[in-house]
Amino acid sequence: MPIYAPTLPPAPDLRHGHPPALVLARFDFARLWRQRIGRFFGFAFLMILLWKVARIYLDHLLHTNRSFQPLQDFAKTVLTQGADFQADLLNPASYLLWFLVALVGGGLVARDTLYRVRPLMYAHPVSPKDYLLAKVGFASALPFAILLPFAILPWLMSLLLAGTSGPVWVSVPLRLLPAMGISSLLMGSLAVGASSMAGTPRAGVGWVLGLVLGTTALTSLIHGLTGFRAVQGLNPILLAEAWPQLLVGVAHPLVDWIPALVGTALHITVWLAVAARRTLPSEAVL
Repeated sequence: MPIYAPTLPPAPDLRHGHPPALVLARFDFARLWRQRIGRFFGFAFLMILLWKVARIYLDHLLHTNRSFQPLQDFAKTVLTQGADFQADLLNPASYLLWFLVALVGGGLVARDTLYRVRPLMYAHPVSPKDYLLAKVGFASALPFAILLPFAILPWLMSLLLAGTSGPVWVSVPLRLLPAMGISSLLMGSLAVGASSMAGTPRAGVGWVLGLVLGTTALTSLIHGLTGFRAVQGLNPILLAEAWPQLLVGVAHPLVDWIPALVGTALHITVWLAVAARRTLPSEAVL
C-alpha cells in the first residue's frame, strides 16, 4: 500500500473576519471587565464628574437668581474662571488616572511574556505590528474613554441651561478632544513600553509608576536647581495636564508649546520604539 506524504489544511482566507488588532484588543477588554478593578476608580471619577456638572448648574444659578447675587464675587475668587475653567474640565485627578493606566497597562505585554503567549499569537495570522497596535490602542483608549464624559457632559449641561452664553464655550469639544487624544496616546505609549520591559504584570505596574514618578521627580529637581523651565516638557504628568491648557489658550500653561511638542513626541517615539523592539518574534520567548 503506497504511503502518501501528509498534507496541510488549506490556508485561511485573511480577507474575512475581524482585523487581528481588534480581536486582541477585545480580549484585553474582556480580561479587564472580569477583573472588576473599575469599581473604586469608577466611583472616584463619577464623583469628580458630578462636581464638574454641579459646578455648571451653580454658575447658572449665580447668574440668573438674584438671591445669589452677593455670592458672585466670592465665587469668582474661589472658583476658576475663563480659559482656566475650560482646561480644568479635563483634570479628573491626574495622579489617579495615571495610577489606573499603570495598573491596567502594566500587565498588557508583561502578562503575555510571563505565560509565553506571543509565540502562539505569531503562529497565527498576527504580526508584531498588529500586536503592538492592539496593545497601544487599548492602553490609549482607556484614558480617552474616561476623559470623554468630562469634556462632553459639562458642555451639554451648559448648552441646555444657558445656550451659547453658558460657562462652557461652544467650541470646547473641538479643543479638548485633540488634547484628550494626545494625552491618551502619551499614557498608552508609556504604559506599553514599560510593560514590555517587565517579566510579570506586577513588575509592569512598578515599571510604569517608576518611570512616571521618577521622571516627574527628576525634572522637578532640575527645574528647582537650575530654573530651566523647559525641562518640564519631559514630565509626563505635566504634559498630560498641559495639552488642554495649550489648546484652550490658558495664559500661563504648565508647559509651553515647544517643550510640550518636543517632550510629547520624544516620549511617544521612545516608548513605541521600546515596545516594538521588545515584542519582536525573537523576543517572544524568555
